[in-house]
Amino acid sequence: MTVLVSKNGEVIGHIFGNEEMIKLNTPEGCVALDDPPYPNMFYQGGWVEMPAQPSPYHIFDYETKKWVDNRSLEDVKRHKWEQIKQIRDQYEFGGFEFENKLYDSDHNSQLRIATAALLGVSVEWTLKDNSVVNLSPDQLIDLKTALAVHINNIHERGRIARQKIETALTYEEIEAVNF
Repeated sequence: MTVLVSKNGEVIGHIFGNEEMIKLNTPEGCVALDDPPYPNMFYQGGWVEMPAQPSPYHIFDYETKKWVDNRSLEDVKRHKWEQIKQIRDQYEFGGFEFENKLYDSDHNSQLRIATAALLGVSVEWTLKDNSVVNLSPDQLIDLKTALAVHINNIHERGRIARQKIETALTYEEIEAVNF
């Protein structure tokens, strides 16, 4: 098969036909060549393999023969904050420790803990690993407090990360922010 290649080395299409037909239908400034041996190649006096794409956001610039990220700083900040929020939610809803045992902390569990703490009676509580413990009214209040502290600590980490993202001046500073 034959490909059409721009002056920058980019494959812009395929062309079929005999030699004369290909020559007549090759746009000005382009050349018709045999297919590259592998995908993700550009032409520069011969077929050259593109370097690995650094991220899904990078686009290959055939002028410079390099991958470029054309997103604005604000776009990168927005995307990073979305990533941080997802991680934050995983931590918040992924469970917490109280009296050396792991408790669930998803939405329903948070509601159940708050409700049980208000009842003022002892209850059997199913833990994250499905084992069961007996909790006194005072322990239930302490459990609710531990849950609130867990959530607050997670959100504090999120606020710190968001502040770092908002004040970042470069792509590298944004990418360096972790939860």
